[in-house]
Amino acid sequence: MIAATDAEGYASCCEAIAAMDLRDLLPDVSVPTLVISAAEDPALPPEHQRVIATGIPGARLETIEDGAHLVSAQQPDTVNRLISEHLYADETKDDQ
Repeated sequence: MIAATDAEGYASCCEAIAAMDLRDLLPDVSVPTLVISAAEDPALPPEHQRVIATGIPGARLETIEDGAHLVSAQQPDTVNRLISEHLYADETKDDQ
């Protein structure tokens, strides 16, 4: 999917989000939130995810040490486990 993306369209999307700043809206997020960060991500370093997680009440931040910008492709088992744990957290609490 990424390789098939039109380069000009991709560049336009990058330009559109480059100046986007939604930090003021983070406190309005009212659902359980998992923020996944990759320690070696040069495009979105862990500091960026830390700002997001800190801005969302009760958010949980997980940093994957051995991954970069495409951590979901580089570490799919870890990412899937974190997402599953997050999505099913209430169910496991109910079982205890």
